[in-house]
Amino acid sequence: MQEQRTGFTVVVPSFNQGRFIDATLDSILDQGYPDVEILVMDGGSTDDTVERLQRRGTAIRWVSEPDDGQSDAIAKGFARASRPWLTWLNSDDIQCNRALWEVDRVISSSPAVEVVLGQGHYMDADGSNPRPYPTISVGGDADPRIELFEKGFVAQPSVFFRKDAYDRIGGLNRSLQFCMDYDLWVRLALGNCRFAPCLVDISGNRWYETTKTTAQLLDLLSEVAATQRRHFGKVSPYFAQAISDNLYAKFHSPHHGDTYHLLYRTLYFKAVWSWLNLHAPLYCLRGLLLESIAKSGPLVGDKVTWADWWDGIRKYTRQRMNRGAR
Repeated sequence: MQEQRTGFTVVVPSFNQGRFIDATLDSILDQGYPDVEILVMDGGSTDDTVERLQRRGTAIRWVSEPDDGQSDAIAKGFARASRPWLTWLNSDDIQCNRALWEVDRVISSSPAVEVVLGQGHYMDADGSNPRPYPTISVGGDADPRIELFEKGFVAQPSVFFRKDAYDRIGGLNRSLQFCMDYDLWVRLALGNCRFAPCLVDISGNRWYETTKTTAQLLDLLSEVAATQRRHFGKVSPYFAQAISDNLYAKFHSPHHGDTYHLLYRTLYFKAVWSWLNLHAPLYCLRGLLLESIAKSGPLVGDKVTWADWWDGIRKYTRQRMNRGAR
């Protein structure tokens, strides 16, 4: 058994996820970490969740009562936490690869660290088809403030943070429905908290049609954009394109097809960019003149270049000339 160096509180927000809750709890308990407090904050489930929690005895603590949503449940759990390090694990996600031990290892090697950001993976509802969860860079020369603005993607179940840092920045924003995690990471970064990476895949995030993130993606992106404007005073190209591509796919592509999709996606992007950043005139103008979309989706890199546009114009002109010659 490895030597214990710290203690963790894992808050598990839950509502009618009885089919997953055992796998979630087992993923924590089976690691054999000697100082982990598990608090399940159930929103008054009507399935068999409560019965499953009752069978756990003293291995976990739990409450089942109505709440005001996921953010409220998590915040109430953190208010009850008694350990110095916090994280939350949604009731359909898992920890993996001895997550607590790996985070412990990072903390022991960097005692001043306040936020540990690990790797993670997506998976289907049955736990199959794992694929990497894109994650920003921290540590070394990477500035988490810049990374969170320009990219933003983080495997939420793989993030651990000190309770005193969480309290210092004001805790979770309970008014947010979708991006309470992103808002928290940004405030931790803007609060000059020290971030350190954990380069191990320590969580699995289930991705299926009825998850909140999948079913209400445009609402999530809109909330992220509002969060960026609140903290940074502007919205990044990544999230502007995420919104514009979502609108293009919803309103244009189904009715007109994807012919000249780079042109139309660019027009959507420029319109969304102006709408989101008009209050920052110089930044908005710079983006209108210089920012271009990523060809394959809202990615950092893979940008459409002037050579790509020239190529497209030549192909379009050639097609028009060939039609006219018939």
